[in-house]
Amino acid sequence: MERRQSLLLCLVVAASFHGNAAQTTDLSMTSTPPSVCTQEAVADMVFMVDGSWSIGTENFDQIRQFLYTLVDSFDISPDHVQVGLVQYSSIPHTEFKLNTFQTKKGILEYIKNLHYQGGGTNTGKGLDFMLNNHFVETAGSRAEQNVPQIAVVITDGKSQDEVELHAEKLRNKRIILYAIGIKDADEDELKQIANRPHSQHVHSVSDFTALQGISQNIVQTLCTTVEEVKRQLLQVSQGKELQMTEMGLIAHPEV
Repeated sequence: MERRQSLLLCLVVAASFHGNAAQTTDLSMTSTPPSVCTQEAVADMVFMVDGSWSIGTENFDQIRQFLYTLVDSFDISPDHVQVGLVQYSSIPHTEFKLNTFQTKKGILEYIKNLHYQGGGTNTGKGLDFMLNNHFVETAGSRAEQNVPQIAVVITDGKSQDEVELHAEKLRNKRIILYAIGIKDADEDELKQIANRPHSQHVHSVSDFTALQGISQNIVQTLCTTVEEVKRQLLQVSQGKELQMTEMGLIAHPEV
């Protein structure tokens, strides 16, 4: 009898462990880790995701998970971090703009159900589309308020169109570009897309499953960039105000 009770107890424990493990897997895209960035972090961040046929359905699931983890690490609101998403292939497509969602919950739900587009790889066209349709005031950009503008390009291959000139247009607008290359992504092309130093703005992984392994590193890098750029923009703004005050264009406060 004791032997039977012992065996039954082992089976119950094993079944419980198996159920918990399965539950953890099922909830992998619904857990909510604490935000990594400080609550004072303010930025407009647009992700541009490769949805070409070379990605494949299963690998696109890995990209969804990666995006989910990144977004879940930020304090999302109209007063803090805003997020937009472009999926590109032969033709770029707006998934949502910076001002589409007011809360993190809405963005995460959208990402969980993100449709895989398919097509060719026209990264240059995607960059132009992102500049003209997402980093604009009507789409929620707060560039005029000195809010840092950040673009993150995620791709797995070589573009079928020219990239560098289009990336330069974004950099000329003071938009900071990051490039994340997966598997067969062209390293030289990633460097053409990203800001310098490339050691900070270019990231590569050997396969799609490795994306999760770099997610927290990417988040920390983005958080640091947000804080640095905000500080630089504030210094520039204060310098202009001081200059205008000295020229008599802004009245001195009364004592």
